[in-house]
Order: sequence, then C-alpha cells, then structure tokens
Amino acid sequence: MTNDQRPEKFNGNSRVDKTDVDGKTLTADEILALAGRHLQEKRNLGPKATRKSRSYANVPQPTEQEILAIKEKNIRARQKIIKKKPNLQVPEQLSTADSSLEKQPTSQESNQATLIKGSAWLSVGNMVSRVLGVVYLIPWMAMLGSYGTRANGLFNQGYTIYAIFLAIATFGIPAAISKVVAELAAKNDVYRSRQLTRQSMALGIALGIVFGLILYFAAPALSNNNTDVIPVLHSLAPAVAIFPLMSMIRGLFQGHQLMSISAMSQVIEQIARVAYMLVMAIIVLKADPDNWTGVVVQSTFAAFIGAIFSMLVLMWGWVKYRHILSRPVLHSVKHEKARTLSLVLNILKESWPFIIIGSAITLFQAVDQYSFFSIMDHFFSISKSDLLEKFSLFSANPNKLIMIIVPFSTSIAATALPMLSGSKAALTYETIQDQLKQVLKLFSLIMLPSALGMYAIAEPLYKMFYPIEASNQEGIYMLQYSTILALVFSLFMLLAFVLQALSEVKIVMKAFFVGIIIKIVLQIPLIRYFEGMGALMTSVIGMFISILYMLDFLQKVYGVSFSMIGKEIWQMFMASALMAIVAYIIVFAMGNFIFPMDTKFSVTVTTFSAVLIGGALLIIMYLRMGLGDELLGRRMRYIPKILQPKR
Repeated sequence: MTNDQRPEKFNGNSRVDKTDVDGKTLTADEILALAGRHLQEKRNLGPKATRKSRSYANVPQPTEQEILAIKEKNIRARQKIIKKKPNLQVPEQLSTADSSLEKQPTSQESNQATLIKGSAWLSVGNMVSRVLGVVYLIPWMAMLGSYGTRANGLFNQGYTIYAIFLAIATFGIPAAISKVVAELAAKNDVYRSRQLTRQSMALGIALGIVFGLILYFAAPALSNNNTDVIPVLHSLAPAVAIFPLMSMIRGLFQGHQLMSISAMSQVIEQIARVAYMLVMAIIVLKADPDNWTGVVVQSTFAAFIGAIFSMLVLMWGWVKYRHILSRPVLHSVKHEKARTLSLVLNILKESWPFIIIGSAITLFQAVDQYSFFSIMDHFFSISKSDLLEKFSLFSANPNKLIMIIVPFSTSIAATALPMLSGSKAALTYETIQDQLKQVLKLFSLIMLPSALGMYAIAEPLYKMFYPIEASNQEGIYMLQYSTILALVFSLFMLLAFVLQALSEVKIVMKAFFVGIIIKIVLQIPLIRYFEGMGALMTSVIGMFISILYMLDFLQKVYGVSFSMIGKEIWQMFMASALMAIVAYIIVFAMGNFIFPMDTKFSVTVTTFSAVLIGGALLIIMYLRMGLGDELLGRRMRYIPKILQPKR
C-alpha cells in the first residue's frame, strides 16, 4: 500500500483513535472488548482447542539467538519508518517496547561477550594448567640435581613424539566436533547433534586403543637411536589410549560454549599429573639417587594419571549440563537420517586439517629433534651428554616457559571457532568481519604484553625454574629470543584456527607447508653457524612467512587486516612496551642494588615484583586508553572514575 492509498489520518499528526473492523468503525476500547469475546469463545471450544494447542506444542521453539535477531530486525524496521515519516506518532506501548528492546545487547555485543567470556575461561584454564606444568620444574629439577638438564631434554624428546601421536590419534576431531556442533546448534538440528555425539565418542575409543598400541610397539623405531627414549615412549602409550575420548568430550563442551568445564578439566588434569610426578620422583630417587631415567619414565606416565582425573571432571560436567548436551529429540519433526559410516566420514573430512593445525608447533620442534643431533655431530665433535644439554637449552627449557603464554591464542581461537562456524553457516559475512576484528584485537591485547613482559624478566624467570649455574646466560638468551617465537607461534595458531572455522582449509595447508619447507631448507646452514639459536631462527622465519600468506588471504577475501585496528594495536604496543621497560628496570635495580640474583629466593622475589608492578601499570594504562572496554564492556561503570578514559 502506497502513502496515497493509506487513510488520511495515518499521515496526520494526530493519533489514530478509531479504525475500520469488518465494516464497523470501532474505538480502541471496543476492539479490545471484541478481542476478549473472541478469546472467550476459543476457550469454550474445549477439546478442539486442546488438540490444536497440542499440535503447536510439538513445533520447535526458536532459540534465544533467533529471538534476539528478530527483535533487532523489528527495531531496524521501525527506525526506517520513523526516518521516512518523522511526523508519524507511535503508540506509547510500542515506543516503550522499543526503548526496552534497545537496551538489550545487540548480536555484536552478545558475540563479543561470548568471545571474551569463553576466551577468559579457556585462557585461565590453559594458563593455570601451563603454570602448573612448569612450576613442578622447580622441585623436580632440584631433586635431580646435576642430572636435571639431561632429564629435561629426555623428557622433552618423549613428549614431542607423544604430542604428534596425540594429534594423529585424535585426528583433529575434537576441534572439528566443536565446529560441527556449533553449526548444528545454529540450525537447531538436535537429532544430528546427538548422532554426532554418539559416533564421535565411539570413534575416540577406537582411535585411542589403536594408536596407543602403535606407539608402544613402534617405540624402538621412533627413539632416534637413543635407548633411553624407548621406556619413556612405552610409559606414554596409556595416555595416548585415553586422550582421544577425553579431548572429543571437551570438543562437545566447547561446541556448546561450555568453556568452564573444559577449562576445569585441564586444571584438574595438571594438578593430578604434577602431584604424581613429584611423589614418584621422591620414591625413585630415594631407592636409587642416580636413576634419573627412572624419574623421567614415571614423570611421563603421569600424563595417564592426569587424564583419568580429567575424565572424572568431564563426567561430572556431563551430568550437570545434560539438559544442553542431550536435548530431547522432537519425534513429531521429520529428521534427516544419516548412515553411521557417512556421518563418521564427514567428521573425518572436517577434522583432518586440524592434525596439521593443532600440531604445527610440535612438528616444527620435531624437525629440530630429528635434525639437530645429526647436524651438530657432523660439524662438531661433541659428546652425547653435551649434545643433550645443548638441545635442552634451546628447545626443552625455553619451550616450557613460552608455552605458558602461547595457549592464550589457542584459547581465543577455540572460543572463536564455533562462533565463526555458526556465522559462516548462516552466511552473515558482516558478523564474520566483526568477529574477526574482535579476535585480532583480543589477541593483541593479551599476547603483546605477555611476550614483551617475558622478554623483560627473562633472567630471573629462567633462574627461578632452572638450576643456577654457568650455562644460565646462554639459556637466558635462548628464552629472550623464544619470546619472539612465542608471538609468531601464537599468531600462526590463531589465524590457522580462524581460517579453518571459515572452511578455508587449503589456505592453511599451503601456509603451513610453505613455512615448514623454508625451515627445513634453512636448518643446516643456520645450525652450522648459530647452533641452537639457528634452529630457533629457522622456526621464526618459516612461521612468519606462513602468517603473511594467511593475512594476505584474509585481507583479499574478507577485507580484514591488522591495519583496520591499527590505532588500537599501536596503543596496546606502547602500553606493553612501557610496561616491559618498567619491569626490566625493576629487575636491573633489584639485581644490582638490593640483592644479587644467585639464589632461588632472590630471583623469585625479583620475578614477582616485576610482574606485579608491571602488570598493575599495564592495567591502568589499558583502562585509561579505553582498551578495558574490550574486556569489561558494561562493567566499566564499576571502575573508579580516575581510571576511566576521558570521554
């Protein structure tokens, strides 16, 4: 109906008091009375109305996201009408409803809140579990004494192979499950979601058993001619057997945005693992003080103990959230039945790239493990024990510390994965762009200060975890350079998971293979001239090329790049750099004027002093710059005015 065809009163400035209903001119009160009579008549129909209401009861109810989208659409429609007809008066009831709806968070705000909350849970879970996974080094290395560096190198050799087997055994399915579950939830497909749950868990059990046996019997071939590695790999086989099922259940929780359970299971897993490691180290060394290889074997077997406790937490979470994870299927609605084999093959098709993505860092480290010893042995005359110590200084020792901060990026990616998958399924490209920008901002907000801060406190941090000895200076240099590697690794993992969520598998594969080939090509010359530092340099160069490739694709296809948030990144960098400078000054002052950093007590006090003061300064600068809005949102009103940005 055009404006000319509308009744004249609709175009006037007065409110409509009467209207035509079935040929009669009625007032608003008369219309309400007529509606009341109709309602009473329907109630008097009895069984017919009951049957009709029952038929509507089986209709799937819209989700909260769908309701919110409809409300937003209505708001936009009303706003367009008001722009075209500014003189049109809106009934008070509608205007009141509009104002209440506008107070509701938009989908962008909702997505941002979900991203931040989910990332926070996974980041805290990852951080706590990683910290626990490093803190044990202090008593563990102290108990081993002079054998500590070699034991850590042997431990790392076993764990690198173990991590690759975990990636193959899980076949990337947990991350794929998270993605597919989010897509099915966006489509409100409960039936296929439950099918997916059953089949993925059965597949997890089968894959665990198969690859656990393979690791056990293939241990001699994977030992790189080091007989000490064989029992270490044997002790890790039980963990490989149980891990696929455990990680698939975590994927289901993450797909339903239940990040807290996944995070809690990681923390409990680490607590149980570390407790077993330390207790068994005491028992083994008490029986034989020189049996450092036996301590390593028991320490790697602790992964299985931790996995059992993690499974108990996941079982508790399943019971608590069964109304979300096992929603009832409406039998009155037609379901698209899929064959079991077809569903499993679809999962595998979705998941195989996650093997490469999830284990990219481990594969780069595996290149070092299987090439460093032979390259060094070819160019230099070094004993086996000295080679193992050099390997520990550039690989095992700094890797354990930088892996405290690298999981921040994977936490952001794991949270963004189901959100981006849902947006891709709904073809909301504007939402995808907004989410990508939020992901990049959140990454910069967390990773820039983490990497720069660790660089500033590298000396006391390294001495706090490892024995204070002559080789410390070389280890400190390796750790400082490794913070750059941590930033590169983190960004690679983030971009890889984001592109996988957007179903851009080929781009991720090309980027990874280009990077790993560059590393392999540069490995011999750089190790020849820079030894362990050369191996780190090849990793940085290879990963950096991969990152440039993926960023270029995002810019061309989705129009998203770091330049879009250049102002915010510059603010984050300046705040992080200032924080790092202050932390370094504190380390320098305390080490030179208060007490020398030659005891565990002094380096611990120095480390925590620099972290606390630097961290407080960073938070104040973030708040004053307005960057706190990204994390706190509406909670910023609780922050004291002196810390709030100038508006």
